[in-house]
Amino acid sequence: MSNQHDPVDTWLEREVTPLMPPPGSLDRIRTRARRRKRNQAFVAAAGCAVIVGAAAAAPAIASALQGTAGPGHTAPAAALGSSAPSRSARPGSTESSAATPSPQHSTLATGSPSNDPVPAGFQPTSATFVGNGSGGVVGAVIGQAGNGRCATQYCTSLAQTPDYGSHWYGLAAPLTGGPQSSTGVSQVRFLNLRDGWAFGPGLWATTSGGWPWTREDTYGQQVVDIEAAGQRAFAIFASCTGTGPDYASTCTKLSLWSSAAGNSKWGQPSVPYQLSADMDTSTPSSASLVISAGTTAYLLAPSGLVASGPVSGGSWQIDGTAPCAPGPAQADGSPADAQLAAGPTLLLACDSAQQTTIYSSANGKSWKAIAVVPITGSVTSLGANSTGQVVLAATGGVYYSTDGGTQWRAAAVASAPAGGFSYVGMTNAAQGVALPANASLGEIFVTTDGGQTWTASPVRSP
Repeated sequence: MSNQHDPVDTWLEREVTPLMPPPGSLDRIRTRARRRKRNQAFVAAAGCAVIVGAAAAAPAIASALQGTAGPGHTAPAAALGSSAPSRSARPGSTESSAATPSPQHSTLATGSPSNDPVPAGFQPTSATFVGNGSGGVVGAVIGQAGNGRCATQYCTSLAQTPDYGSHWYGLAAPLTGGPQSSTGVSQVRFLNLRDGWAFGPGLWATTSGGWPWTREDTYGQQVVDIEAAGQRAFAIFASCTGTGPDYASTCTKLSLWSSAAGNSKWGQPSVPYQLSADMDTSTPSSASLVISAGTTAYLLAPSGLVASGPVSGGSWQIDGTAPCAPGPAQADGSPADAQLAAGPTLLLACDSAQQTTIYSSANGKSWKAIAVVPITGSVTSLGANSTGQVVLAATGGVYYSTDGGTQWRAAAVASAPAGGFSYVGMTNAAQGVALPANASLGEIFVTTDGGQTWTASPVRSP
């Protein structure tokens, strides 16, 4: 009778004599194992030194008070300050002390800032402040590191302050460049402690208070303004040919876009044809957005048309025509010659060579002149809050009103910067922030008395 076992079974039943490795192999394996353990210990220890980039401020406090990164990426160590501990350079990096990305970076949503450093030479270009849920506010600024030592090929940085400029800490920034790049950013807005946008001219978003940041589709256009309230953000997209800090100075074909917080898709709300045609300009133009009482968004169009739409979503309407129209955009994207703000009423600063006139309107339909402000220089920004404090920034200083814009006085500015200010805004009845026109000064100015006095707050680590 033939053998019923499979030949393979027969082979497996035989005794097997293992082959010995070549001489010296076991010693080499032991040596490599010890080296691997040492490297792992070094990386674990180095991971404790979290290095984060700081960034800064410029035009606009949040209305509510991709480059390469994407979901799943670890947080970047943004610009590296001179006082930050050194780390091994990343593979392929030309930096001798570049920081390795770490998921432990501080975000606004964490509640309390870490000791991540602000990079040396930080140059703030935009600022935003939001409530911290405990009766106070948290601020963030965006800008570029100025010392050339950056953890990645980008120097875009963010910084945060839990005490209105008394102390500054690093905050994870988008992995992108400044306004010289079409995907770079120079402005920042936060809706709350989690949802924020970095823009100008590119567009990046976070839903976790600072990391991760993801690049959002702008359909080949540049983003020149964003305001947010409730659970929605509104933006002005445009076709721009300018470069660097003046990217917004040559923008045409402006359009209004909207997105729900946490949604990466932007769409165009329904607007009247007259407004759409007015925004579709062939000559360099500008426009601006404000949000009143957290419920109604207003748009000042290039011709001076004023339109509004609900923050909750829905169609827009044309309300009327402003007494003056925006001029060419300033470096931060906001209009020259006509600055719009929302307090108890809508306010508009019309700047001319002779004087600056303040107009008021209940709803954008009709306007009334309420004051002439004797400013020095030209107006760059107008800010207001719901309690009646109004502030105005100019190339010659800061001015304030405590009665809704009727009476004005020059504010006391300690060590006022040459060239004046590019932006001013009020967070609440007492606190406000102003940005020097010269970002290389590395500071912002803050007020805690409703705009009457302003002091410098250097954006640097404690």
